[in-house]
Amino acid sequence: MEYSKSLMFSLVFCVFIINGIESISVQLQATPSEGILGSTSLELKCSYTTVPGEEYVTGVNIMAKINGQFKNVAIFYTPSLPLNATLTNDGNYLSNRVTLTNPTDTMTNSASMQFTQIACEDENEYMCNVAYAGSGGSTSANSVVANISVKGNPEEPDSVPSYVPSAGIEEGNNVVFTCTGNVGKPQGKFRWVRYRRDSNDVTIQETPYESETTTAVIMPGTCTFNGTSSLTLKMEQLDNNAVVRCQVVYQGEPLDLKQQTNPINVYYSVRNVQVTKFPSNPTFAEGAEPITLTCESDGNPALINTDYTWHKESNISVMLGTGPTYLINNVVVNETDNYICVAQNSFNGQTFNMNSSIHIQIDFTTTTSTTTSPTTAESSPTAAPQLPPTDDDGIGAGAIAGIAVGIAVLVIIIIIIVIFVLRKNNRGKDDSIDEPPEKPRNNLSFVDRKDALGDKNGPFNNHNIHYADLNFDDRPRSRKPLQLSQDSDLDHTPYAEVMMPRV
Repeated sequence: MEYSKSLMFSLVFCVFIINGIESISVQLQATPSEGILGSTSLELKCSYTTVPGEEYVTGVNIMAKINGQFKNVAIFYTPSLPLNATLTNDGNYLSNRVTLTNPTDTMTNSASMQFTQIACEDENEYMCNVAYAGSGGSTSANSVVANISVKGNPEEPDSVPSYVPSAGIEEGNNVVFTCTGNVGKPQGKFRWVRYRRDSNDVTIQETPYESETTTAVIMPGTCTFNGTSSLTLKMEQLDNNAVVRCQVVYQGEPLDLKQQTNPINVYYSVRNVQVTKFPSNPTFAEGAEPITLTCESDGNPALINTDYTWHKESNISVMLGTGPTYLINNVVVNETDNYICVAQNSFNGQTFNMNSSIHIQIDFTTTTSTTTSPTTAESSPTAAPQLPPTDDDGIGAGAIAGIAVGIAVLVIIIIIIVIFVLRKNNRGKDDSIDEPPEKPRNNLSFVDRKDALGDKNGPFNNHNIHYADLNFDDRPRSRKPLQLSQDSDLDHTPYAEVMMPRV
């Protein structure tokens, strides 16, 4: 079949030589000139014009540059030779991907090759050759070269960007992220973006990295490029829960072709330890409601209950309790102290701790007595009672005045009692001595009693009477009892002289 077609073309060509040659115009156009891999919107059309009645087209060839030379890839026939357009051996790579259309008549002349699917090898240089005969014989004319370029759209990166190390990342570690995938044709590149996020996965900082290099090689069996890019980041505390995105940029435009890491876990030591109290009073009165201390911190791994311990500064070796809160139930003066919260976390075989303290001041409770005035049923409404002003320690000025008055009253009462007791004691001593209006010169008070004296005129019986010497103390106001003389000898004194003091 191929042989018969060539023979017929030779016969026609010979006829054209006999009839002569005239000029002809040939044009080849690709619409559009840029094809997209996999698309069906490209047509390669060869158009030519002849001088009516003088030139006869015998055949049209579309040629492609193969191994540096233009070779026929498709042959078209004019209506004078009703044969189907066909591909040559050199054009077999176009099989099942193009549709060929012969010229419709000898006057309005065009041959068309419509691509139904663009492949990488379609990117090439093309030329159209038209064979014809005229008065000067048979010959052919070529068009100028037409170019078809093929674009290959990029694809989403192959997978989630990998990173090393992939686990146990600590604050301060350098982590290398790598992204690979089809970056298209012409070669595109990868763009990196880091998204720092809070604990609710809300982005708080977006940082693009535009200068990272993308190396690329042509993918086997295709004309697109497989790109690879790497990004090195030094991890910080804020990178905990961050994601790193790899995005394709093609012909200068970021595309919605991307992959990103899962949230990255970055370990960092405990920090920002802070202790608060409730109530938040500057001082507390003894016997007040319990005081709650709360310890807050930041760290990854996050701290659990046993990671918090409580101590007093006065006895740091004794642990009061564990957990983020500590309750002072017994609000007494001797609980006044600096309370310390020690927070710690551990990762990769290391333990880190940090502490913070708060001072709790507990003072003695001061109470004052108050006097309530009676009220009557007809009393008018009064305003709500106003609290007295307080000093820095919370004790009212009225309370201080009441204390001063109470102390003064107490001192006066004590002085009165002391004076009363002293006077009573002195009065008791005076009452125990019964002084006569005029003191005798001895203690014989009976000398003034007439009834106690003997009758001077009566008979005196002095038989069997013993006598003794009696001495009287004649010193004034003497209260010494009457006594026998120490010097007298009663056994030998037959008489005694009684000397009576003068009154």
